[in-house]
Amino acid sequence: MPIPLDQFQQKIKDRVRAHYAADRTPLLLAHLGLEIERNDEWPTDRGQRNLKQLITETCTPDLQIVRAPRSPAYIAVVTPEVRADVEAQIANRFAEENAGPVRLEEIVKPVLLAFCVNVQNQPVYIKRTKPFRYEVGSIPPDRATDYILVEPEYRRPGLRIDNPHLLSLNDRKDLESLIQKWAAVHAIQVEQFSRIDRDKKEPLEGGRTALDRLLGAQSPDVAQHMMIPADIAQILSRIR
Repeated sequence: MPIPLDQFQQKIKDRVRAHYAADRTPLLLAHLGLEIERNDEWPTDRGQRNLKQLITETCTPDLQIVRAPRSPAYIAVVTPEVRADVEAQIANRFAEENAGPVRLEEIVKPVLLAFCVNVQNQPVYIKRTKPFRYEVGSIPPDRATDYILVEPEYRRPGLRIDNPHLLSLNDRKDLESLIQKWAAVHAIQVEQFSRIDRDKKEPLEGGRTALDRLLGAQSPDVAQHMMIPADIAQILSRIR
């Protein structure tokens, strides 16, 4: 149940300090918010304030907010002692991410579906480890750390993702951008959801059917208008 403001302040400070005592990686505001929500530890006089406002207004200077310069949605909570270290980590991380754009064809289908499944007013989660899948609705507290929330602002509900090659260029770029931003906010690498088992070093082409290769050879605008007879499509889908 909600707690008095002074208890809220102390719990937040203790949690942030404990995190950095054990691990110097950035403590994301989104992750801290999920913990508070899961434990129902919001202050009784929260009003309309979000977590960032509560920390800024009630926990300064013991706690501070740090943002990624080129991605304002990436917000971490720090103590003054670790601020410089965390800012350096964030800068290095985004420098690395800018070198590797997202490609829809390289992401496993359950992860793509999580960004496009047509549900309203329900949370959508992605399982962090194999076998990858998405879940709609609440996650039991004992499994919460196994999943990552896909916030509504990073989703395209109703977008048909059966075959990424058939997406329009605008839809493709938009979805790739949303996935990249989501990954940055949650401090994860999109590559961990790759269709290819990197330990086996399997070339991408080896896992694709003849139908995939045919569509992949076309530009997005041509692919989405191609008409392939059902019997031919079925044959091509069996050839690797």
